[in-house]
Amino acid sequence: MMKKIIFALLVLVATSASAQNGITNDFRFGQGEDSLRCIETITIVNVNLNNKDYATAYTAWKTIFNEFPVARVDTYTNGVKLLNELIKKESDPAKKSEYVKELMNVYDQQIKYLDKLQEITKSKLSAGNILGKKALSYIQYYNNAPVDTIYSMLAKSVEMEKGQSEYAVTERFMKYSALKYKQDKSHGEQIIEDYLNASIYIVEVLDKYHASIERSEKKYQEEGNPRDSLNAIGYGKMIDASRISKSNIDAYFINSGAASCEDLSKIYAPTLEANKDNIEYLNKVLSVMSMLKCTNEDTYLTAAEYALAIEPTAKAAMGCGYRYYKKGEIDRALEFFDQAIELETSITTKAELCYKVGLIHFSLNNYGKARAYANKALGFNNKYGQPHILIAQCYGAANKWSEDDVMNACTYYLCLDRLDRAKAVDPSSKREADKLIAIYSKHTPKVEDLFMRGYEAGRSVKIGGWINETTKIR
Repeated sequence: MMKKIIFALLVLVATSASAQNGITNDFRFGQGEDSLRCIETITIVNVNLNNKDYATAYTAWKTIFNEFPVARVDTYTNGVKLLNELIKKESDPAKKSEYVKELMNVYDQQIKYLDKLQEITKSKLSAGNILGKKALSYIQYYNNAPVDTIYSMLAKSVEMEKGQSEYAVTERFMKYSALKYKQDKSHGEQIIEDYLNASIYIVEVLDKYHASIERSEKKYQEEGNPRDSLNAIGYGKMIDASRISKSNIDAYFINSGAASCEDLSKIYAPTLEANKDNIEYLNKVLSVMSMLKCTNEDTYLTAAEYALAIEPTAKAAMGCGYRYYKKGEIDRALEFFDQAIELETSITTKAELCYKVGLIHFSLNNYGKARAYANKALGFNNKYGQPHILIAQCYGAANKWSEDDVMNACTYYLCLDRLDRAKAVDPSSKREADKLIAIYSKHTPKVEDLFMRGYEAGRSVKIGGWINETTKIR
């Protein structure tokens, strides 16, 4: 059977006696006897990889890697897998070091022959993505590598891939930018630029996964294929991981001490007037300062007005909203906030803007409107925990719907429902949710008081008034 398979594959390749490796011609398996040897060796690699006989697979793989570098795309994915396994099992430091060097060479050679490899795969590869993977491996195996070396690899990868970068690459890029700033304070302006780009790109990654999960869930509902349901679960996990990366990106920048709100104002204020017609520059100022919560700074507010005069954008509208909010003109501020939500194109950012507007209404004791905006945020991103927490806080702050205080205390069951939901959909909200759960749990009704009113654990109870929701006695 194996001979028949090999013969069938040989029909696809040339039978000339001249040995070639596909670099200078179209014979990627080689020619003549070389083509037979190539295909037999590929079979040895695959069989032994499946059997986890990595030593035997490695010997055969090296032949393909060195002599037939464009025979198959999986020469490179197999190489990464093999070498990682060999590195993990190797106890001799010298041999381990050689395997690590060889692993780096796998990434380099894959990039070198990328154009040829692109011709034989439907899944298009990119040099930036491969370089990002190399950087992650470099970090893993070279503990004392110079920060500059790693930063340069990551920066080049992220510059090439932008919003298509893997979330782990974007996160490490920000980490090493912060480490570089720690060593070299002249990196100050660049770390701000890096933070701006990393923040934009990680949101694009989140948007991509949100769109993917939505497609998979819709397809599952229409066709009932379990694979689509599993895909949706997988994308959900990617969203959770990407959200953690997003938080880490913020933390790396903030903890670097590279720029306080005052520092940013000192950097941008002197150049603002000269750039008042430069929408790209103004949007950059708005993005960086809003990410660092510097929205009360005059520099930010002025940049927002300049930007809105040129082009209505979400960033500019949000900035003008903050300006009017600071002046106490709340209704005018809310108009701009609504405009910002309408103009924003990223569903992740739309959800965050809705949540922020909900917080403003909460601070004004407009609990019904706060809940409405929180629910609007969940409509854009149902994996977002903060809106659930906000709704719980609204219920906890305005729980007087009955003349019976015991029934009013049942409102706290709804608070707990929302907080449990926040933790379930968004692990990053767990700490805050748990703190509130500890508080609200102390205010739920006593068992004997509920019993006197005909209620027991597990029974549903309708919370009236503006809340108008049903919960269960716990």
